[in-house]
Amino acid sequence: RFQDNGEKVLNASHVIILTTRADVPDSHLDAVFTKERADGRFPDSSKQELWESMTRDFLNLRTYGYKDLNHWMEKQTYLAVGLTMMAAAELGVEATPLEGFDPTSVDKAFKIRESGHSTTVLLALGYPDPKKQYTTPISRFDADQLFTFI
Repeated sequence: RFQDNGEKVLNASHVIILTTRADVPDSHLDAVFTKERADGRFPDSSKQELWESMTRDFLNLRTYGYKDLNHWMEKQTYLAVGLTMMAAAELGVEATPLEGFDPTSVDKAFKIRESGHSTTVLLALGYPDPKKQYTTPISRFDADQLFTFI
């Protein structure tokens, strides 16, 4: 089913498995807030308290109001994908995100679910095979078809 991506994974120099938490238990939030306090993220303790309250409120809204907490958390994972791809480009390394794979198999092979996460996307890193590089132009719509300028 995903044979083309299988070859990319097997031939990549490195493949990063990016995962998303299955949920956000209070113990995780407590650990994050404890770390922030220890690092002095907010020198003013009232700002730390406000931040913690706002964060808990936001997560409750995503969990019980919008009911899209996992979808929101996956968006955060994709932010990490984008930043990792930019960092790779700075180092002269090609990076290709891959969604065409069986996440259940990856989770099982690497025992990812046991860590409270699930696989979201793979990121293959390396240098392209010159014989397999596209030399024809990539088709893209013009900017005025993609964006509304106001």
